[in-house]
Amino acid sequence: MADVRSLVLEVMTKKKKRMMMNDLLKEVQKLDESVDKKSLKKETTAMIADGTLSYWSSGSTTYFDMPGNEHVAEGEH
Repeated sequence: MADVRSLVLEVMTKKKKRMMMNDLLKEVQKLDESVDKKSLKKETTAMIADGTLSYWSSGSTTYFDMPGNEHVAEGEH
C-alpha cells in the first residue's frame, strides 16, 4: 500500500477544492485500490491534528480542505 498521506495530498493538491470523505476515498482509490476507508479516516484525522489538512463544515456536511484555501459558502457573499 502506498503512503496514504502522500496520496491524500496529491489528490487535494490536484483537485483544489473541498472534498467529502467518500469523494476523497474514490479519488485516492483511483491511485491505489488497496486504500480502505478506515485507513483513510485514520490518516486524515492525523493530518487535521498536525495542520496538513483542515476541515470545513456547512452545518450538515463536513469537508476536507487544504489549509489557507478561502471558500465562500453557498449563500454567503
